[in-house]
Amino acid sequence: MNSSLEGGPGEAELANHVADLARAAGADVEMYDVEPGRPNLLAWIRRGNRPTLMFECHLDTVGLDPMPDALNPRIANGRLYGRGSADPKGCMAAMLHVLRAAAADPDFPVDLCLAGAVGEEIVMIGSRVMAERRPPVDAAVVGEPTELRIITAQKGAVRWRVRTHGVAAHSAMPEQGHNAIEDMARAIPALARGLEPHLNARPHPILGNATWNVGTIRGGAGVNVVPDLCEIEIDRRLVPGETSAEVLHRVDAALDDLRASDPQLRVDRDPPFVDIPPLETPHDARVVRAAQQAVAAAGLSPDPLGVAYATDAAMLSGVGGVPSVVLGPGDIAQAHTNDEWIEIAQLEQAVGVYLGVCKAFGEIAA
Repeated sequence: MNSSLEGGPGEAELANHVADLARAAGADVEMYDVEPGRPNLLAWIRRGNRPTLMFECHLDTVGLDPMPDALNPRIANGRLYGRGSADPKGCMAAMLHVLRAAAADPDFPVDLCLAGAVGEEIVMIGSRVMAERRPPVDAAVVGEPTELRIITAQKGAVRWRVRTHGVAAHSAMPEQGHNAIEDMARAIPALARGLEPHLNARPHPILGNATWNVGTIRGGAGVNVVPDLCEIEIDRRLVPGETSAEVLHRVDAALDDLRASDPQLRVDRDPPFVDIPPLETPHDARVVRAAQQAVAAAGLSPDPLGVAYATDAAMLSGVGGVPSVVLGPGDIAQAHTNDEWIEIAQLEQAVGVYLGVCKAFGEIAA
């Protein structure tokens, strides 16, 4: 469970367990802390003279509530129930089987890296650090519950806070203060004027248009006090071709115009607390073609899809330059729910699909 969440113990215990399993299989294991007690993991099977393929899966989960017995897995009606079963520890289990197969076969078609990243569920800090370290791999398969459909495109996200500052006073004498909430009521339309004209500028054939949302607002100490502070949090979803820098430039320009219209208004923007690039892996990329061959051989649709949510693939591709696809067993509709589950038959099928990706990736010319 992500340690940024209340009561979250962090990922270290799971990382160490996966590391032990990988070492037992014969892998060379590398671990390093992203934050104290929160290690990323990379397990390598390397023989040389063949391409290197990464299988990546995030180590954290969302909180346990309100799922009863979230950490006591059970099997019923062909399903495995438990927190993380779908998102995405089913993927990790399948990837461990692939690691064992690679270790046991000297003629395995690729060198293999099994990677586990911390912190995906909040800000993707683990995959960002992993990408910044530039792992020596040719491509990556990122495990998420896609029902074994291939994801090549996803929206990115940038999130930031805006604050207005006033002067506190007794509500019986409001003229002695300055109302920060009223100023925020002016700032939000100004932000809309700066952001909304550009939402439809780059429609994506799979993902559609960019979006923005004011998701939280906080302000005021009491109904009888003129508020001296108001804060909002904004989420802006990026489509491929957009960058967070250009979005934030428009935000700053809108706030500059607002300040110019009223020199007494004090408003500021924090640096983003989430900054995830969009993903778009070309359909002729080697890893996409390998994934298509593998899922087609399993009798599944090879047509690539796009999703509105973000995954670690965005960091590996957008920050690390690693061509990436998202592919795994399970249904995203079951993620984070109070009865999370994964179909055992699809979990078993994922092992064959992942092995098929390795075979095809080794055979396809770079």
